[in-house]
Amino acid sequence: MNWLERLNVRGENEIFGAGVTVLHWAYSPHLPDNVPHRHTYFEVCLVGAHGAGIFRVDGQKCSLSPGNVFFARPGVIHQIQNTKTPKMELFWVAFDIQVQASMDAELWRAFSESRTVIASDDGTLRAIWSALQMAAQGAEIAGKSAQLQALREALLLSIAQIGAGEMAPIAALPESEKHGAARLATRYLHDNLGRKVSSEELCAQVHLSPRHLHRLFCDFTGVSVSTYLATARLDRARHLLQNSERPTKEIAALLGYESVHYFTRVFARENGIAPGEFRRRGTDEGRKVQKVGALV
Repeated sequence: MNWLERLNVRGENEIFGAGVTVLHWAYSPHLPDNVPHRHTYFEVCLVGAHGAGIFRVDGQKCSLSPGNVFFARPGVIHQIQNTKTPKMELFWVAFDIQVQASMDAELWRAFSESRTVIASDDGTLRAIWSALQMAAQGAEIAGKSAQLQALREALLLSIAQIGAGEMAPIAALPESEKHGAARLATRYLHDNLGRKVSSEELCAQVHLSPRHLHRLFCDFTGVSVSTYLATARLDRARHLLQNSERPTKEIAALLGYESVHYFTRVFARENGIAPGEFRRRGTDEGRKVQKVGALV
């Protein structure tokens, strides 16, 4: 297997004590332009040795060049476009956060709430990413899994430090009060995927009336709270089916579905195949780029 396949081996990415789950490691030597889209998870990218471009995010236009780190946060519309040839070399990682009690919890909480859009790497992040790439493509020897685990965690912690504002950002997303409340609501939903969150509870967290929250949430994400939550649960379910050995019944319970039968119906309706078949095929419908309004 190549180095990316090795990094994405099933069951080896839920390793971060603060509650960070990596969904996908990726790399492109020459990234093609993509369309405006959004995710229910975080995506952090590093421009490698060559290329330049534009990162369009939530109405802003940020210039990209080698050494730039840029952040796509849950629910935020973004797009990457090249402005010169060769096209950008890009490393990126997609992950979800459910902040848990740990020595790094405050760092990840700060990262989750940060408004940083783009920052400069001082070389640390690129060095760790290169080391991770080299280790992943090396021979399978004793200690390999532990080595990769340590490098994964070091890289994610560096991303959290940069994204939380430990390094001065080149540009920051000017977040209005309405986006701040909607962003907080999306994070609360992600932190509580495994249980029913009432409208009253969510409104209390962001100090808004149900009507006001509905309007602001739809403006920010393009969908209602219930649709966003359903999509986030299915994103998480697809990841667990592909990257763990958990039984379907356990996944359904973990994500707050009332029964495995209900989960199977919902999953099949949205994906065209049942959970078991999805796992057997090894497909990943959740990572394809979709049009604005459809949360990836």
